[in-house]
Amino acid sequence: SATFYVIKSERVDQKYLTGVLNSKLIEFWLKHRGKMQGTNYQIDKEPIIALPILKSDRTSQNEIITIVTKIIDIFRSKDGIEKQAKVRDYEKNIDQLVYQLYNLTTKEIEILESSQR
Repeated sequence: SATFYVIKSERVDQKYLTGVLNSKLIEFWLKHRGKMQGTNYQIDKEPIIALPILKSDRTSQNEIITIVTKIIDIFRSKDGIEKQAKVRDYEKNIDQLVYQLYNLTTKEIEILESSQR
């Protein structure tokens, strides 16, 4: 019955986790395994614990960490409209890295992305 949960772990880098948790793949997973309240996800303890988070090799993690750091830096800057477009590009890059990490096929990616339109 907690209002919110804090995810803190020494086992996985927090920026890597942020990138993976905000990917289209995890969004798809939560949509089908979690609960919805209108257009928002109600993420309870059980779906969070059951998330299939892979701890990849350090190189793959660093790629995601670098992009998440760039997104954070953009939000700290005072750029306007360009900020949104650049963040979307970075988010697409993270999605592609996550698809590779989870070894998704082209067909699986098509299903996942078409379900989110």
